[in-house]
Amino acid sequence: MSSRQLRKLQKQRELEQVQRLAEQEPEESDEEPAPVTAKPRASLFAALGGEGEDEAQDEDEDAQEEQLAKDPVSETQPSSPAGKSKKKKKKKKKAKAATATPDTHDDEDEDEIDKAIKELNITTTPRPQGSDAADSEASTSRINNLLTINTYHLRAVNEMRNLFGRDVIESAEAEEVQERNRRQRGQAQQQQVDLETFLRGPPNAPKLPEVSLRRNPFIQGRDHWPRQSAGGLTMKEIAKAPDGSWTEYAYIHNHEYDAVQAFFFACVQIGDPMRMVRLLMEVPYHVSTLLQVSSVAKQDQNMALAAELCERALFSFGRVTTSAFRQNIEQGKARLDFRRPENRQFWLAGYHYLKSLIRKGTYRTALEWAKLLYTLDTKDPYAMRHFIHFLGIRAHQARWLIDFIDEVEKTSDNRDTIYLRQTLVLAYLQQGDTARATEELERGIRRVPWLYCALFQELNLDTPPSIWGINADSNTRSFWVKLYIYQTKDLWNNAQAIPLLEKVAKSLKKVDTSALPSDDSPVDQGSTRLAYLEGQTSLIALAPREFLDMQPNYEFDPLPPAKEDNIFTGQGTQLPWIESRQQSQGPTSEIEARMRNMFARAAAVPPGAIPVAGAGDDSDDDLEVAALLDDEELQRDLAEADGAGILGRLMNMFNIRAGPTGEVADEAAAAGQGNGNQDGEVGRDEDSDGVPGAWPEDGR
Repeated sequence: MSSRQLRKLQKQRELEQVQRLAEQEPEESDEEPAPVTAKPRASLFAALGGEGEDEAQDEDEDAQEEQLAKDPVSETQPSSPAGKSKKKKKKKKKAKAATATPDTHDDEDEDEIDKAIKELNITTTPRPQGSDAADSEASTSRINNLLTINTYHLRAVNEMRNLFGRDVIESAEAEEVQERNRRQRGQAQQQQVDLETFLRGPPNAPKLPEVSLRRNPFIQGRDHWPRQSAGGLTMKEIAKAPDGSWTEYAYIHNHEYDAVQAFFFACVQIGDPMRMVRLLMEVPYHVSTLLQVSSVAKQDQNMALAAELCERALFSFGRVTTSAFRQNIEQGKARLDFRRPENRQFWLAGYHYLKSLIRKGTYRTALEWAKLLYTLDTKDPYAMRHFIHFLGIRAHQARWLIDFIDEVEKTSDNRDTIYLRQTLVLAYLQQGDTARATEELERGIRRVPWLYCALFQELNLDTPPSIWGINADSNTRSFWVKLYIYQTKDLWNNAQAIPLLEKVAKSLKKVDTSALPSDDSPVDQGSTRLAYLEGQTSLIALAPREFLDMQPNYEFDPLPPAKEDNIFTGQGTQLPWIESRQQSQGPTSEIEARMRNMFARAAAVPPGAIPVAGAGDDSDDDLEVAALLDDEELQRDLAEADGAGILGRLMNMFNIRAGPTGEVADEAAAAGQGNGNQDGEVGRDEDSDGVPGAWPEDGR
């Protein structure tokens, strides 16, 4: 910390000297980089924001130049000779300026620095006992520099423009708009529409302003998205490291958003996809609902819609980010705590969006998202390191990948990085350094021969004697081997890697496995979660059962931490754990089952129609539910189990009210027969304050 403060003070001193010379030598001060002061940097961003993204490629170059101006000394990016010579010239000018300045100014500057050091209680004497802390600080600084995020690369449209050109992308977007309008006109006369058209809403509905669509740090919004707020989702700063190496933030649900979250969980329990779609029409930027409907679209084989809904979820997160958070992610210093359920939704949305980017072949954007998800929590809860290593090759970021793997090996507790390191063979080949690739491959074969034995088999190559018969001898080791081959097999299958692989393996003697570790590091929960989301049965079968069998486990929050490890700030996010506790209570489950049956039968009746006599009579079920709710012992059990949460919301959903004496007003059976409910839709309660949002009218 002391050295950092001294550097800051030294920079301030040099800046003051330059400013004093401005009146005497204006031509020299003009050559100093403008972004050194805060004011020009703000005006540059303002200019970029005002022009929008008419010239996306020029904006990228400006952003890169500005980043270099902010960080003139980079520990990870090699600088160009021109940049070095320019810096040397500037240093010479500063030296001349220092000699030309009167000695009185130097004395005053030194006095000011000494005074600042005393105020900060900073000592400039070396402290041997603090060497470990200094090393840790330097390591944190290096990893932060490696994980700096360029928000330009978070947007797939920018990579698409670089790959195919702006004209091609704009033409494709215009054709998409025409096709969408044609489909809407064709389906306007029909009673039923597809899911994508239904979610887009009417063509004349108000849309988000252009500035909101383009200023989002994560996703560039789409012009047909509805004009509504984030619905109560906010962000706040939680903590900051004393040395400034990281700042923790958290997404927060206000009371309104938390009520929608509770209602969302009630819809999940009912299990009707269309009820979820209706909910999304009312709250179009509710993240959990967006991800759940995205899963519905995926099951409907509409991958484009599924990806768009994930984009909208990330867009919702981006709308509420603070300027400090955006600045911190660009510096690699932003952190989110995975123990908060609100934050975990960001990882889930990011993972699904990452998969869609890989399917589209936008690997540079996918790599930037993997870096972002990795840096937000150093424990790597979604095992993004197992995406980064192969995306670094596909995105042609070999130099960065080499630096990243070297640094992760020094700082990470995950010993599975030995498998990730094998991808550096491909990185060196991509750089044209065959000698380094050969050295790395020789070390890898001697260290993990079972991996290369499996790789030879996957590539249908004859296994050489040096590794023949050496297989993974434990579930843990087999898990890491299968995960690595699952992600990188195609990368190794090329005309440059296979000959080198065969040549090096044949040149080595038989590997002595007795000198190697008996087993690898245990499979962590993050890697188990990754295998679970990937849906690879061969990986899931090898994953630890203590992670896979954890409850609750829902699609909107896969394999979450144990309840005691969570940080809850609202009631809605706690419902999965409350429901998991209540599953052993028969009466509650019976009531929920009957309510689900009531809804299923009511949903089968067309809106506005009167149920056929004797077909699906709900009155018997309603009376049985009322009788159960009138049971004093059951009411006491529900109160003790805090069962009024989800059960109360389900009762509101079906217009069932329990009075203080246990009397229940049965309105669900009379749906469509009066009370101003002309469409007969069960589950609507427009006058109820307990239900967060009413369902849209038919044809809306």
